[in-house]
Amino acid sequence: MSVDRRRLSLLLALVAGLVLFGTLGYRVLEGWTWLDCLYMSVMVLTTVGFGEVAPPSAAGKLFSIVLMTFGIGLMLYLLTLLAETVVRGLTDPLAVRRRKERKLIHLRGHTVVCGYGQVGEAVCVALRAARRDVVVIDHRPEHLEWAQGQGIHTLVGDATDEDVLRRAGAERAESLVTVINSDPSNLYVVLSARGLNPALRVIARASDESAAQKMRRAGADEVVNPYQLSGNRIAAMMLAPRLSRLLSGDVTSDHFIIREIGVPDALVGQTVEALGRETGALIVAIWRGGQPLRCRAGDELQAGDTVLVAGAAAEVDAVEAHRAAGGSADAGSASADSAGAGSAAGVQPT
Repeated sequence: MSVDRRRLSLLLALVAGLVLFGTLGYRVLEGWTWLDCLYMSVMVLTTVGFGEVAPPSAAGKLFSIVLMTFGIGLMLYLLTLLAETVVRGLTDPLAVRRRKERKLIHLRGHTVVCGYGQVGEAVCVALRAARRDVVVIDHRPEHLEWAQGQGIHTLVGDATDEDVLRRAGAERAESLVTVINSDPSNLYVVLSARGLNPALRVIARASDESAAQKMRRAGADEVVNPYQLSGNRIAAMMLAPRLSRLLSGDVTSDHFIIREIGVPDALVGQTVEALGRETGALIVAIWRGGQPLRCRAGDELQAGDTVLVAGAAAEVDAVEAHRAAGGSADAGSASADSAGAGSAAGVQPT
């Protein structure tokens, strides 16, 4: 308990004792009812001045003088301390940080992003565009100011510390992305996160293939080398510029989007040809058992499949509507959210 809280508790106890003392005093000196004595005692201490219950005796008047002398100063000090405590609770950075962390307790299925540099910021922007809850961890408070302004949950601390990951809700999260500018730090985060939540999807950043292999052995589901990706992207822009723009999300046309959709029960057993004929969308690939399969017209969709769908926004939405009709309320809202994000980004996973 802080010093202010101990002092406040002591003052409240003194005030309660003073009210009790005044009530007993009026009862003994004046013989009024207990309610009248309590009323008179509180009125004297608060200086309200509504009026006396009855004309007091000389002893009662002297008792009131003593009660007012000690009580008024104590009440003023109590009110001052209360105001100071409230203002400090609203403005103290540590108190503000604690209130923010209490909000993280209620998060479920969110994404934890470790490291808020240029890469971390880009990840957060994309996730927020897809209506995902994000918690950012960084040990530099000044780097988190922009994230806070965007409504992103932030946590100041070292992401390699398991306690910090727990406070970020890693045990309840759906995924974790660690993009700290240090391979050893990212490796340690992967190990800690995998130990806290074996079902967590972990994506890590690595600067070379040696570090990437270690992170995969530590439990990372995916490892990304931003330097290699940048090189591949530049080469793709030279060799196939239109395809590169489309797949990277640079095309902001409502007439063609690509979206990843989980196959609901309503589509199980339906063929790729029938689904395309019904919706007009193009089924580009089927992911089954973690592996991509080339689509053929007669292929039947199975439970647990994920399809990569391309076409006009309305056509892709028609496939998404089957998912909503499959009985998932969450899928319906996800469809509406991802429709806007998909048309803006060009490529939108669901």
